[in-house]
Amino acid sequence: MESFNRRRFLATTGGGLAGILATRIPPARGQQREISYLCWNNFAPNSDKKLAEIGQRFTRDTGIKLRIDHVSHMGPQQAKYAAEVQTQAGHDLVEMRMHFPWLYEPQLVDVSDVVGELEKKYGKALGSSYEGAHVNGVWRAVPQYHGMFVATYREDLFKQAGLKVPDTWEDLYVVGKELKKMGHPVGIPISQNYDSISTAGPVLWSFGGMEVDKDGKMVRINAPATAQMIEWYRKMFRDCMEPEVLSWSDASNNESIQQGKAGWIHNPVSAYIVAKQRKLVTADGINHHRSLAGPHGRHETDTPRHIGIWKFSKNVEASKEWIRYLLGKREVYDEYIMSGDAFNLPTYEKLQDHPVLRTDPKYAALRGEGVQYHTYGWPAPPSDKVQLITNTYLLPNMIAKAVTGTSTKDAMAWAETEMKKILAG
Repeated sequence: MESFNRRRFLATTGGGLAGILATRIPPARGQQREISYLCWNNFAPNSDKKLAEIGQRFTRDTGIKLRIDHVSHMGPQQAKYAAEVQTQAGHDLVEMRMHFPWLYEPQLVDVSDVVGELEKKYGKALGSSYEGAHVNGVWRAVPQYHGMFVATYREDLFKQAGLKVPDTWEDLYVVGKELKKMGHPVGIPISQNYDSISTAGPVLWSFGGMEVDKDGKMVRINAPATAQMIEWYRKMFRDCMEPEVLSWSDASNNESIQQGKAGWIHNPVSAYIVAKQRKLVTADGINHHRSLAGPHGRHETDTPRHIGIWKFSKNVEASKEWIRYLLGKREVYDEYIMSGDAFNLPTYEKLQDHPVLRTDPKYAALRGEGVQYHTYGWPAPPSDKVQLITNTYLLPNMIAKAVTGTSTKDAMAWAETEMKKILAG
């Protein structure tokens, strides 16, 4: 047998030890690959537990160590993204909602190859995911799941009082007055959070209004349709709700109906999921119905989530491996979706009749036949400007001004000025 001398060692190791010493970079084979993933606290808590479990299996199967961190919604999440971009350091992967991929387009890796594989397997991503994550011809984030806003109401209270389940926003005003007299007011936040926007959008659209025209350039908020929407909010706030909605967070309407106070809220099914899992006394009485209609039809908010990879990540390929493992393996994706108990809905066409919708008859309102899904800012095309209008809460701020004393005319004029500033860049 030929002896394994120094010359042979150098030949079989490429640049050899001398090369390693020269570059001060150890051979990749000996390194432990590690990635980090920043995501939201899911409103269906079991989903976070399942994600951690899947992450452990991913590490075991691939040898890639995965650290999952969670951040609460809105302010902390926006600040975290901004800090990581500014310092060009932080996590490898980030969960993004709505149009954040547009806002951070220059900072995100092209993941069209991963999305292409998923669409080949599951069909096209839903339109709302496409709007949010497909930026200027490139997928800047991978569609993960979507959450649909429906009406969540206390069916037991409605039956007790003989109230008709509303079909329109005007119907809600009629039953809302009775609910407030019963001590169970309507719970629609009018404050700086996403739920406020997720309700204000459908109300505005159903009255025929919009923030920005479909050309993405002309601000249209100062219009008769907006005035009608504001007048509806004004009477709802006065006759059907409590002033506390002016300071609510994204979790407040959930908590209000879970704790037995609110009689009706506009929200994904997370309020019911948590009530059911925690065996709260209100769980049996909660049910859902479709979001409401107005003079210009029924429009519903969809909230797509995506996974993006920062360009400053030094672990792009390992990050893509994690996305493929979580979303690309059908059995794993199913497991993840089922853990969300119908809060995390699959966002690919062939998966729309998913078994998760048949796990509970109270999820019937989530079957999307005829649903006009819209993301924030519709009918304006998705853009970074649309996300900035969202991030500055102009729609709920305008409504809050109006219901607390500012004239409708002045509230609309204020919103128009602020939106024009953002579009002017």
